[in-house]
Amino acid sequence: MNGPTPSDAPIRVVFCHYAADFGGGSDRSLFDIVTHLPRDRFSPAIILKTGDPLAEAYRAASVDVVELPLRSPRGAVGRFLVVYWPSVFQVAGTIRRLRADAVHVNTLYNIVGAMAARAARCPLVWHVREILPGSRAVGLMLRMQRFLATRAVAISNAVAGTMHVTNAQLRVVLNGIDLSDYETPRGPATVRAELGIDPDVPIVTTVGRLEPWKGQHVFVEALPAVLDAHPEAHVLVVGACALKKPGYERRLRERCRELGIGQRVTFTGPRKDVPALLAASDVLVLPSATPEPFGRTVVEAMAAGCPVVATAAGGPLDIVVDGQTGWLTPPNDPAAMADRIGRLLDDPQEARAMGQRGRERAQAQFSLTRLVDDMANIFEEVVGRR
Repeated sequence: MNGPTPSDAPIRVVFCHYAADFGGGSDRSLFDIVTHLPRDRFSPAIILKTGDPLAEAYRAASVDVVELPLRSPRGAVGRFLVVYWPSVFQVAGTIRRLRADAVHVNTLYNIVGAMAARAARCPLVWHVREILPGSRAVGLMLRMQRFLATRAVAISNAVAGTMHVTNAQLRVVLNGIDLSDYETPRGPATVRAELGIDPDVPIVTTVGRLEPWKGQHVFVEALPAVLDAHPEAHVLVVGACALKKPGYERRLRERCRELGIGQRVTFTGPRKDVPALLAASDVLVLPSATPEPFGRTVVEAMAAGCPVVATAAGGPLDIVVDGQTGWLTPPNDPAAMADRIGRLLDDPQEARAMGQRGRERAQAQFSLTRLVDDMANIFEEVVGRR
């Protein structure tokens, strides 16, 4: 560190973030934390990969931004000592120049930032947002985390269960969202008109990056039963293809045609009006085929008052009260998914009540204010202010 900071001076937290697939939940959650830390207590700065599309948004929020050619260790952990040491020293030098009191790295893969924090002799908060397979490479990263992190933060209890850190190091901090985006979204009628969907047509929606582990193929297999029972319903698949996986959307579309439901399913691509889409929807489905680390979309739907059907694995177990604020179904079970979607469409009154209970839970448990307060407390812990 660069000498002790006066006890009444704002704590200088330097965030370091590498994104392989820009625009995901980890990027949005980090942006919310950094830009909402109270400036009377914190002075944030951030180190980003050169070309990060959020760099200008951070600058507009009066956050100091440094862009560096960061490189992910994915696929190259075995060559880390040779390939990444120059980046480690570059980031460490930047941390010193920014006069950091603490360093925060976002996602388990950010080994460069973690090593740089140790080289700069700064306390490290390592924020983990993944449920990762038990490979040797992942095991190495988890062992490094135990050695390097002052505090390890998991975004759900499911994530915490995969981490090899001590209880003294570990904090579970469930994600939160800016609920103001859901208080006055554009009217559902406007969204429906844009999409060519009549006001009285039920809408079943899934939102998320299109890639196999997100389980949109499971959702598609559930749809024939839903649409047979509710021939008036329409389906929205919202999201962009994951990086380097453009063929997945093509396969989803082909399967819809094979099942005879192609005309009743709209692939919208990425949308910036998700709060309005959710307000216009009757059901939100999170069909993840493998455990979801958190499930931000579930919280967003609850905040919009939209009842949820989600797979009972990973983060949704922390979010959804089964049968009260939504339904949980086994992963990779289209029949169970179709049954729960059908229940909500069969009973609109109960669906609205479930949506209202979900809204109340989102406001009580998953606000951005609570998330920022929890992270602020951790930053104060690691620099000795608490």
